[in-house]
Amino acid sequence: MTMRSPRPPSPATLSSMPGSHGEAPADPRPAVILIEDQPGTRLALTQALELGGFRIAGAFETGESALEESEALSAEVALVDLGLPGISGLEVIRRLRQRQPGISILVLTVFDDAPRVVEAIEAGAQGYLLKDTPMSQVAAAVAAVRAGHAPLSPEIAGHLLTRLRSDRAPAALCGLSQREVEVISLLARGHAYADIATALGIQLSTVQSHVRNIYRKLEVSSKAEAAVVAVRNGIVKD
Repeated sequence: MTMRSPRPPSPATLSSMPGSHGEAPADPRPAVILIEDQPGTRLALTQALELGGFRIAGAFETGESALEESEALSAEVALVDLGLPGISGLEVIRRLRQRQPGISILVLTVFDDAPRVVEAIEAGAQGYLLKDTPMSQVAAAVAAVRAGHAPLSPEIAGHLLTRLRSDRAPAALCGLSQREVEVISLLARGHAYADIATALGIQLSTVQSHVRNIYRKLEVSSKAEAAVVAVRNGIVKD
């Protein structure tokens, strides 16, 4: 019996094969956009985040340019400076939150005053770092905010706990149980769920259940918002 040689693939088959026509495969790394007016800082952030396993989908000098292009970039995280030329970083955060509800927003700025921190969180930021934060820690904070955590520089957490103690209300008025107060107090100090579970001697799933109840009772949707409300209402104690 005569054996036939295999026929070469047709052009149509070749065109449907992965990598044909020089097409690069999709980059699986999480996408981040940078909104920072200082070129040196943009470069340092780009290098640190790429080293940390992220892809820079766009780097912008102004809020206006970022808002024009951000939706098309499908980034998971936005790293935003507050001191931008043109529209402020706070306004950028508000508009990003309105247009892209699913994006995680992390502030990186020189401003460390508590009122501005609160404004940024209320505008939609989930984390707040100062610019003296080591770049390796910035990359870790981007990963944390993407995972739903609320990274804060230690100075910022301290300011929140000190500055926002006016207009207090008893925790009972918010409907929180004693255990929920313990959980939110640790959350406000930047502890992760696993650390809270260890500190309180409870299961991780129990911590998560308490957090869901806290969100519902305080009418918030993030740990950063919950921390601000808790401090304002006098739930968080020294």
